[in-house]
Amino acid sequence: MSEKRNMDFFDRIEPYSLISDLLRSLWAIIAGALAAAMITIMVTRANTTQLYTSSATFAIMSKTTSSYAYNNLNAAKSAASSFTSILNSEVLKKRVCEDVGLNTFSATAEAAVVKETNLLTLTVTSDSPQKTYRIIRSIMKNYPYFMQYTGTNMVMEVLAQPKVPLRTITVDNALSRAKRSFVYTFVGLLLLFAYLSIRHDTIKTEKDLKEKLDATALGSIEHEVLRKTRKDKAKASVLVSDVTASFSYVEKYKKIAASVIKSAERHHAKIIVITSVAEHEGKSTVAANLALTMQSQHKKVLLVDCDMRRPSQAKIFGMNVQKGTELTDLLSGETPLTPAVLYREKNTRLPMILCGTGKKDSTEYLKDGSFAGLMEKLRDAAEYIILDTPPMSLMADAEAIANCADISILVVQYNRTLSADVNDAIDELKKCRAHMSGCILNDVRILPGTDRLTAASHYGYGNYGRYGRYGKYSKYGKYGHYAERRKPAAAAEEPAQETLAEEKPVVEMYTDEIPAVSTDTEEIEKADTEE
Repeated sequence: MSEKRNMDFFDRIEPYSLISDLLRSLWAIIAGALAAAMITIMVTRANTTQLYTSSATFAIMSKTTSSYAYNNLNAAKSAASSFTSILNSEVLKKRVCEDVGLNTFSATAEAAVVKETNLLTLTVTSDSPQKTYRIIRSIMKNYPYFMQYTGTNMVMEVLAQPKVPLRTITVDNALSRAKRSFVYTFVGLLLLFAYLSIRHDTIKTEKDLKEKLDATALGSIEHEVLRKTRKDKAKASVLVSDVTASFSYVEKYKKIAASVIKSAERHHAKIIVITSVAEHEGKSTVAANLALTMQSQHKKVLLVDCDMRRPSQAKIFGMNVQKGTELTDLLSGETPLTPAVLYREKNTRLPMILCGTGKKDSTEYLKDGSFAGLMEKLRDAAEYIILDTPPMSLMADAEAIANCADISILVVQYNRTLSADVNDAIDELKKCRAHMSGCILNDVRILPGTDRLTAASHYGYGNYGRYGRYGKYSKYGKYGHYAERRKPAAAAEEPAQETLAEEKPVVEMYTDEIPAVSTDTEEIEKADTEE
């Protein structure tokens, strides 16, 4: 059982989320380690008596030759031994105490020979710099009196006089302890935050999506790097229609779109709600890309930005919403539902109903039944209607909109929302009229070199994932110049036409009364200028 638990624990380790969590927590780890080091210094200095040391250097010489005995190391060692015995004698300590005025000899005196020389060092240590200096001076004054009783023929001459000590010898000890405390605390906090990151019950993989949530896993979308050109300064999201979108990114959306269409067909659904638990989980980008992908599969799709408080679709597609063409104008009855309120994306001609400015009273537009009435009018106008709704944690708009829809999809951002909160949101959606179709894991991050199996590698495209050097049709697309040579001359003269799916207006019920009007932003601005 314990081995199984350990395996489950290590299976939870997701490298990118672990490293990113540690980097986000690095400031707290460093702050904690510095705090531990400062506390160590304070405790060490508070509990340790500060000691001061002073030293003097002597040269050992013979009485008979009156010359320095540099080569007589044995004589130096003998003198050092005799001097050490004198330092430890009670008689010397008593005389020093009388000389300095102390009740007890509260100091440490040591003598040592400098290696391979006839030099001897006297060191005195005590808890006061003045007392240390006075004691060593007293020993130097009284040691000749005691040396005459040792029977040695050596004398000691002072080479270096002692000085009053100014620095404590315990500072280095406290600093070394502080350094060790910093390292130990840093490593300990690093392991603690790593453990908390692993135990953090968020959705990090598609396996978590399947095992932790009470809903069907529709798929996962990996993080796509936003590549901008000089013309795309306002670009905020990566769309599947962008030429910079990777092959695997587009294929992921195709796979998810296929699952959504299958779920819609199974439940005879047309209106699809896209929502999330919290803000900034990428639901608007998912809704836009899902609509574009379904349209590329020859489905008639209408995208409606129902996030009336903080609309995003206009920004994603780079459109300026004109006054009187917003969703709120339709719901309030100020503007009739005509093809003139539709906006179309330039390249794909995807029809959209947008919101330009946020409304604080967005919930009021959903109470009187006008939204449900609008959805019923649009139901026969397209095969699928995708609704981008507000986050569920901020307001009840998503649930109200889900009661007017057929199926709902929850977007979950990688390593952000707790699985318990996601399950609570799933339970709320299951209470609504719309069938809870499943969840999409968005913005999955992976470390370089640990790529999961993508559509490109799965189908054997390898390095040609984005059609490689052949590009998306690049210069060899549709057989390149060879196809141009094979093309009939009549076909070359024939003007390019849009497909029926692109040309036909979405609001089909109004085609007999009012002709279809394309409402691209540029055309609207041009019309306003002419008026």
